[in-house]
Amino acid sequence: MLNALSRQADRYVVIGNPIAHSMSPFIHADFAAQLGLPLQYERVLAPLNGFRQTVAALQAAGVKGANVTVPFKLDAFSIASELPNTLSTAAMFAQAANTLKFNADGTVLADNTDGGGLCRDLVRQLKTLGLRLDQCQVLMVGAGGAASGCVAAFQAAGIQHLTVLNRTVSKARELAERAEAIDLPAAGGALDTPPSHFEIPGAPVLIVNASSSSLKGDMPVLHADWYARAVLVYDMMYAAKPTPFIRSLHHQDLACSDGLGMLVFQAQLAFEVWTGQSPDALETLTKVRQALLAKAKQQ
Repeated sequence: MLNALSRQADRYVVIGNPIAHSMSPFIHADFAAQLGLPLQYERVLAPLNGFRQTVAALQAAGVKGANVTVPFKLDAFSIASELPNTLSTAAMFAQAANTLKFNADGTVLADNTDGGGLCRDLVRQLKTLGLRLDQCQVLMVGAGGAASGCVAAFQAAGIQHLTVLNRTVSKARELAERAEAIDLPAAGGALDTPPSHFEIPGAPVLIVNASSSSLKGDMPVLHADWYARAVLVYDMMYAAKPTPFIRSLHHQDLACSDGLGMLVFQAQLAFEVWTGQSPDALETLTKVRQALLAKAKQQ
C-alpha cells in the first residue's frame, strides 16, 4: 500500500485564457514518460478576473505546480510577491511569472523560465555554428513583456551586449536602462536605427524578434547593417510553417529559427523546478514538431 501511494501521480496544470491550444500537456507528458514519473498534467481555463481564486482552489486540491500563460503572468507574479512566497531573479526582473511551485507549507515559488528556455535553444543552435552564447551580442526587436522576460537570462548567460529596438523608443531605452542596472551592457533605440549609432562590440549578432509582428503580419523594418552582422535570426513565435517574420527574410542568407525550441526548453526548466529532474528536451522537441506538422495537415 505504501509503495502504491508513493507512486501516486503528482498533479500539475497550465493556466490560461484561452488555453485549449496549449501544447504543454503533450510536452510534460513526454517528459514524465522519459523519466518514468507518474505525473498528471492538464489545462485549466481560468476566468479573466479569477486567477487568484483558481490558484487557491488548485493549491487546496493538492496540485503541485502550474505553468502560467497569457494573460495571467502578471497575476502570478503578484501572488508570489506576497511574503512569505519566493520569487526567482528572472521573475523579479520581468515582473512576471510563468511557473509556480506550490510548496507543502502553503507558500509559492514563482519563476520565469522564458528567458532561460530561449537561451538553452540559442546555445543549441549556436553550437552548430561553432559559437557560444557568451561570444555573441543580442539585438532584441520589441520591448514588451516577452522581451523583458529574457533580459535576466541574457545577463546570466554572459552575452556581450543587448540592443533593444522598438517602435516606441522610450520603452526600448527604459528596458535597456533596466538591463544596465543588472550589469548587462545595453542600449535602446528606434526600429530603423543602424548598428553604427550605438557603441557596441564587434561580436556576432543574434537577432531575436520578441515583438508580436508574426501574429499581426506587420513586419519590423530593421536597418540592413544588422543583418550583415547577424549569424542567427530567431522569432519567438512558432508555427507549422515559417513565421511571417522569418518569411520576410527569404532574401537573406541567414540561419533562421522559430520559437518552438524556446517553448520546449522553458518547459524543461519548469519541470526541473517542480521535480528536480531534467528530461531530454531535444527528444521532446522532435515529437512536438511532428505533432505540429500533423495537426496542420489535418486543418
